[in-house]
Amino acid sequence: MIRFARVVLLALILAVLMSLMPSKAAQAQLEDSIPTAELDPTFAVEWMDLLYQRIMAESYNPPSAARLYGYAGVTLYEAVVWGIPTNRSLVGQLNGLNDLPYPDDGTYDWTTVANAALNTTLNGLMFEAGSETHDAFNAFYAEQIAKSETEIDADVLNRSIQYGQELGKGILAWADTDNYRETRDLEYEIPTGSPDLWIATNPDLPPVEPFWGEIRTFALDYTDVCDVPLDMPFSEDPESTFYQQSLEVMNTGDDLDREQRDIAEYWLDNLGETGTPAGHWLLIENQMVDHLDLTLDVAAQMYGMTNMAMADAFTSCWGLKYRVLLLRPETYIQEYISPRWRPYIATPMFPEYPSGHSVVSGAAAEMLTTLFGQVAFTDTAKVQFGMAPRSYTSFDAAATEAAISRLYGGIHYRTAIENGVDMGECVTNHLLDRIIMNQITQGE
Repeated sequence: MIRFARVVLLALILAVLMSLMPSKAAQAQLEDSIPTAELDPTFAVEWMDLLYQRIMAESYNPPSAARLYGYAGVTLYEAVVWGIPTNRSLVGQLNGLNDLPYPDDGTYDWTTVANAALNTTLNGLMFEAGSETHDAFNAFYAEQIAKSETEIDADVLNRSIQYGQELGKGILAWADTDNYRETRDLEYEIPTGSPDLWIATNPDLPPVEPFWGEIRTFALDYTDVCDVPLDMPFSEDPESTFYQQSLEVMNTGDDLDREQRDIAEYWLDNLGETGTPAGHWLLIENQMVDHLDLTLDVAAQMYGMTNMAMADAFTSCWGLKYRVLLLRPETYIQEYISPRWRPYIATPMFPEYPSGHSVVSGAAAEMLTTLFGQVAFTDTAKVQFGMAPRSYTSFDAAATEAAISRLYGGIHYRTAIENGVDMGECVTNHLLDRIIMNQITQGE
């Protein structure tokens, strides 16, 4: 009886998936379209860079920014997936994504589909943004369409625009159910009563996204599935691990050399001053397009998978932060070691454990390594801010540096850093286990 029920369930799932596929006639028509593998992804890099710039200008906080990058990655992938014969849509694979428009009979230009979809999605997602952001999106979109008008038959262009806009609206309808709007106006009161609890280091500022753990993830079954429990009991004893790790933060901060200061500043990625930590890794993705000579099909997979991993990493991390509610090193050190001590980097307004930089960097590096293998590269993400490029022998090497930068900055204990990287890697591996995208083979 159980076996029969499983067979019925599998048949139903197959029927749903088949219903989401274009008809054989439509697939035959789609074959007349230029395959995604033959298309240049430069426009996608430019969209992602523009999104980074507008997130910076609008001062989106790290979790909110990661969410936007996640939806942008999904939008790009879904816009071009029907031009990748070996690949599957994410419909039925991501949480809450049960349906999206798919192309009808006819020839499509997948670049135009993606331009229309991204413009529709990003304008809708950033509904809180000012007119300059929407004007920037619309102006870039107009440039792309004007370019396409000189290269593509009018019927193909119009068909592609219409499908891209419908797809964008479908993704917006899905995004609108992720609990983002519902968490905007909730009030939060910081718990008190225990010496290990987080205390606001800047009472004039509100806590950053205390309800972010309630945002729907892209592919994690549960927000807490990758939680790494805090394994360092709070203690005031100078011989305890907690005291010793706090002392390490203080001593390291008091004796930073030039290289350590450079690392702390390079990975700072403050909101309003950069496109946030996930944005730093997005710019690394942008660099990989040229560095690895990616075509649009592979670039779309990279943005889709890596951006979702970063978004889920932040949701997972923030959920744990506000469950553990651990005090910051600055607070502990001033209370038990040195009352006048200050960190090299100002302590942000959210709980300590785990380190967000570590979680997102662990997730991004794990995904990029799975996709491309060991890649040595020179990161130019911060050149626009007057910083020199930094070179790494692998994505993991960059993630390790990003994580330890928070110790140099004086804002995280070592356990939050090391456990955070493990947590981010777990997030990516859960996504890889769940999502079937027919990814490229590792190392190719």
